[in-house]
Amino acid sequence: MKRILVIEDDVSLREFMIKYFLEKEGYQVITAENGEIGLDKAKQDLPDLIICDIMMPKMNGYEVIQALHEYQPTASIPFIFLTAMSDRANIRDGMNLGADDFLTKPFVSQELISAVNKRLEKIHNANSRANAKLKTLRDKITSVLPHEFRTPLSTILSASGILIDEVETIDKDELREMLGYINTSAKRLNRLIENYLLYISLENNNTSDEMRNEIMLCTEDHVRECISNQVKKYNRVQDIVWHTNMPSGNARIAMSESYFNKILEEIADNCCKFSDAGTPITISVNAENDRLSFEFTDQGLGMTKEQIAQIGAFMQFNREVREQQGSGFGLTLTKRIIEIHKSTFSIESIVGTQTIVRFSVPIAQ
Repeated sequence: MKRILVIEDDVSLREFMIKYFLEKEGYQVITAENGEIGLDKAKQDLPDLIICDIMMPKMNGYEVIQALHEYQPTASIPFIFLTAMSDRANIRDGMNLGADDFLTKPFVSQELISAVNKRLEKIHNANSRANAKLKTLRDKITSVLPHEFRTPLSTILSASGILIDEVETIDKDELREMLGYINTSAKRLNRLIENYLLYISLENNNTSDEMRNEIMLCTEDHVRECISNQVKKYNRVQDIVWHTNMPSGNARIAMSESYFNKILEEIADNCCKFSDAGTPITISVNAENDRLSFEFTDQGLGMTKEQIAQIGAFMQFNREVREQQGSGFGLTLTKRIIEIHKSTFSIESIVGTQTIVRFSVPIAQ
């Protein structure tokens, strides 16, 4: 049974109209005669929806909704203002404070019931979508992460086990080879964990305002070095074809260096994973008006329109065609970071021929 809190100083309206009609519809109704009492009951009972008058003694409706939004457990409760005022400015002020709807006195019972049902249905639908998204994410985690964790861990455990067992007899070349396996696998595992934590942070909107508003000096040397360091892991440095047109070789962009590096690394990593060594990876950088634009083109497997549309965390494609070392985070992280910074991102692909990934970031004034 959905619980509704009604905060209204007019006893006849509160008890004999609003409460009566809502209970008749099957709702559990909690009432409060002023804003102070209503705020306390909201924090105590955490209702599914709040109906609140604006003009009340002690604490008006504007003060109530502001206090509710400052308290995390009540911040997302749907809120309907109840007012005898028809002034558009007052309605606009209430909506700016976070109200979901308005009921203007006098109203008929059907208007009340319709407003409540509509608001609760909207919350139900939003929760259903969130639960479906969570289930999809959980299923992907269940199917992908165990493999991605076990693969590098198996290498680390087996190589270190050999070193322990044969520490007295192993020669330097074998020792160096084993340590290389361990180091490579540890880096792969570390990257997986870092990407996972970054993904969770981005999804929970934990990015600080300072980081969102950070400015970095993007130089051509920085771009080349960041990408080269990534493609070296695949011995693909000689496959990179550069086309750059940056103002004086540098530009100030509205993005933190760590986020910018992550975008370059993940896109370059995908280009290497899904194209054959010896085929070109073309990287173009251009300053256009107030934006710095990047384009990565590889001559690899390509993606279908459906696959492009399904890009998400833990989504992997063509694993049966090519062993894919990765959790599917790369393009999802890239896309999410770019969205946060109000930048643009697109993928154009021809299956079996090429993939073009484009993104742009604002040039800071």
